[in-house]
Amino acid sequence: MSESFAAITVALISTIGVVLVGLMQLFKKEARENARVNHEDHAIVQQQLRMIFKSVGRVDDKLEKHLDQHTEGTTSGKTLKRNP
Repeated sequence: MSESFAAITVALISTIGVVLVGLMQLFKKEARENARVNHEDHAIVQQQLRMIFKSVGRVDDKLEKHLDQHTEGTTSGKTLKRNP
């Protein structure tokens, strides 16, 4: 019985310690500042990823149009219709 009681006591002490450390971190000015900076960094990265996504979409459209011209031929005489 004493071994199980000791295990429960250790678990409770550990849990209380983790909660106390978490609360201390919550009220530290540095932790709040780091959270704000992290949020701002994420916003910047998200904006950059949106720009990259739009650029890739435009390149994809241009490439698709160019490949279609090669496949179907153009009226400018620069490419000929491909034989299957």
